[in-house]
Amino acid sequence: MKWNSAKVYVIKSAIIGTALVYMVLDLWVLRGPMYGFLHKGKQAAEAAVVVYGERVSHAQLARHKAEQELISGRQKTSTAMAMDMVRSSLLRMRTRYNDNQLKHDRAEAERQVAALATRAGSEAEFEQQLASQGYTRRQFTDKLEARLMQLALLDRNLEPHTQVNDEAIEAHYKQVKDEMTIPANRPVKHIFIASLNRPDARQVAEQTMARLAAGEDFGKLAAEVSDDAASAPRGGDLGTVYDDALLPLPELKLFGDAAIPADTPTLAESKWGWHIIQAGAITPARTPSLEECRETLRTAIISAQRELGVNTFFDTLIKEAHRKQHIKIHVK
Repeated sequence: MKWNSAKVYVIKSAIIGTALVYMVLDLWVLRGPMYGFLHKGKQAAEAAVVVYGERVSHAQLARHKAEQELISGRQKTSTAMAMDMVRSSLLRMRTRYNDNQLKHDRAEAERQVAALATRAGSEAEFEQQLASQGYTRRQFTDKLEARLMQLALLDRNLEPHTQVNDEAIEAHYKQVKDEMTIPANRPVKHIFIASLNRPDARQVAEQTMARLAAGEDFGKLAAEVSDDAASAPRGGDLGTVYDDALLPLPELKLFGDAAIPADTPTLAESKWGWHIIQAGAITPARTPSLEECRETLRTAIISAQRELGVNTFFDTLIKEAHRKQHIKIHVK
């Protein structure tokens, strides 16, 4: 009987001891389910995002959201901005983990801070601006240096995505060349005489045509006579007009079989007044050659691959953190 009692006591002690060890590990080491349950309300009140125990406050999230909306000019959801903060935190942590493998570019950080300081009225004003954001100059430089290291880590992970060989460019060219056709185009310039509250507009237009026929320079006449304030200082130049674009004067045909002749001033009336249009020779529509757009295509492919690489890089970090239950988002 005594043996059975002792056995029960040992079993109970083992169970209680195991439970206590689990509680200690959960609450103070692993921060597992029990910790999350007990601190759920506190975390929600104090932090908008928690990543591997590091907290992002609601104030930090609100500031980030305001900055991004100012830059983009569009409203951002709090959830989307919270995921931005998650990615920033994960990149910062991964950079910290790779600290010994990354170059500390203090000189570049100091150069960037000095460049920012020149935009302020004085060094004192710059220091005040930093102080208003909660930084000393040294702290701000530290932040920029850390950011440079994060970008270096990201670039290193994206390096495989920046290698594009000629075969890939040629294959992409075959896929998109029909969409790259350059429409027919020609240079156009004009002299505009507004008819609003000006009964002599037609007479001025015809006199200007006569002066052109007598050999006067089109550009000089445009600067003297034209009511188009934008093009007159440029000698009436409207730049190159493409066949697929909004034409400057729909009443005149610039392309096709009925197009006005090249380098010949042509008088036409619109609802705004009188126009003297002079267009250059038509450059027919064409598809650019591979060599003409090789580098443009290379840049486009690298840009697309880098974007895919960035998304893959962060998706991997986020999935790993979610699997370990180390991402908590407390926003609506």
